[in-house]
Amino acid sequence: MQDRNTILKELNHLFTAAVNEDLREEAYAPLCRKLGISRVSYDMNLGEKGRYRDHKTGNLVMVDREQDGRIILFDDGRERGISLIFPYYYDNIEYVHSYVDLAKGITGNDIDQELIRFLSDVVYILVSRSNMRHMLDFAEITDAQTGIPNIMFIQKKYQEITGRISPSDISVVRVNLRNFKYINEVCGSKCGDEAIIAYSRMLVPLMDDDECVCRMGGDNFAFFVKRDNLDSFLKKIECISVSDLSSAPSQSFDITAWMGISETVEKGRENIPFMARLNDASIACDFAKNILKKSTAVFSSEMSEMINRGRDIVAAFYPAIRSGEFGPFYQAKVDMRTGELVGFEALCRWIHHGQIIYPDQFIPILDKEGMIPQLDLAIFSLTCENIRRWKDMGYNPPRVSANFSRRNLFVPEIEEKILSIISEKGLDTCDVEVEITESLQETEYDRLVSFVKKLKKHDVHIAVDDFGTGYSSMSLLHNIDVDVIKIDKSFVDLIPFDQKSMILLESIVNIADRLGVSTVAEGVEKAEQGVALMKMGCNIAQGFYYSRPVNFEDATKLIASPSFTPIGS
Repeated sequence: MQDRNTILKELNHLFTAAVNEDLREEAYAPLCRKLGISRVSYDMNLGEKGRYRDHKTGNLVMVDREQDGRIILFDDGRERGISLIFPYYYDNIEYVHSYVDLAKGITGNDIDQELIRFLSDVVYILVSRSNMRHMLDFAEITDAQTGIPNIMFIQKKYQEITGRISPSDISVVRVNLRNFKYINEVCGSKCGDEAIIAYSRMLVPLMDDDECVCRMGGDNFAFFVKRDNLDSFLKKIECISVSDLSSAPSQSFDITAWMGISETVEKGRENIPFMARLNDASIACDFAKNILKKSTAVFSSEMSEMINRGRDIVAAFYPAIRSGEFGPFYQAKVDMRTGELVGFEALCRWIHHGQIIYPDQFIPILDKEGMIPQLDLAIFSLTCENIRRWKDMGYNPPRVSANFSRRNLFVPEIEEKILSIISEKGLDTCDVEVEITESLQETEYDRLVSFVKKLKKHDVHIAVDDFGTGYSSMSLLHNIDVDVIKIDKSFVDLIPFDQKSMILLESIVNIADRLGVSTVAEGVEKAEQGVALMKMGCNIAQGFYYSRPVNFEDATKLIASPSFTPIGS
């Protein structure tokens, strides 16, 4: 009984030690020696391979020693004899085994198995508590899916490193993977998950001790690296191959990325936190992807100013719509043979605080934010209203076209909304023309066909804008019943200097003519361009040669008394 009392006292000491600190191997030594135990170890099912392991070393985060798949709590090096195994369960699943190895020479008659089982239970409880604490700490700074650091970890690491290295000697990089959704679409989400895990774990070894990577979520990553290593680092992550995935064993994926860089810290900003620098790098990444169309961009203050202007535009959009700041300006379409005004295109202008804001300053921003459909419908409604005004003034205005972005294709009941506006303004469908952008993605093509068919049932004229720049121009003519194709300005600009472009243009005009489709040349600025176009058979011009876009009052004057001169007269 005295021996048991002694053992219980040692167990009490073990409990006391466990309350204040992690138990080290020496804490188990007195108790194990009294019981003749040579080694205590356990294994546990941690789920996915690599989980709860240090990002750099690969060691389990909750233990000091691991050997042959077992976690070693105590081992005095003596030769081992009898081995006792105690299983533990969670939700009726056996997930932990405790191993108690006795020193060689100790027999079953020499031990108190009940006491040893009790020891095993106590150790299991203490170790589980310690492991849980380490796992929670690890989970707080680790991306759950990939096992690499998360944004919290990299912030702490950056703060630590910049305590001894100047922030101006460290570059921050934001990475967004290019077309990663392709893997999910082609091989399934399981393959995509495997690929992102494999890719993430290939990044960690690229980092020096004073550098760090983290996964921000999805296919976005952040890094900081020593500035001297930046070029070599960017080259390493330019393209990373991932292969040998269990869900796609025969395939290899080359993963490339958009990269934005906060290369250094400007004077006076040395103390800005990591997240501020990451925001700069994110702005640069967005520029690389959406504006520059380059894989890499370095942050500059000009980028920040543009982003701020963009935010101002987004913030001002809805108040501007409500107060009527957006309105149509009208650019004439003229028959170059006769000088006759044959149409207008309604072009959006934003008059803000008395100043005209041109489309190239706000359309890309509103398009990115998904606000374009509301703007298109507002401009179309105002255009129809103005056509009605001209009619009420006794004029017979030419047909007016209005642009509809491809984003409108996925607005619920967009066709009904267009037809409703025409009807509400007291117009006939032949009074207007709907211009659709030809530069569509393949995935939008079927919806475009449906959109046109619904409008054509009501005799709405359809024009294709930017013809020759999109997914499949000839296929568009074959599958869609259009009335007009508008030859893109990029072709017209090359007249008469580029013979190849002129041959292509003439072919387009001839094919359109044989299909009964009219052609309008956009961006005509010189008489010689008009002469060449008429020789090809394209007689309608829209461009600065005849007129810049004008407001309602000036457009009314053009309708009342057009004064255009035929080209070549």
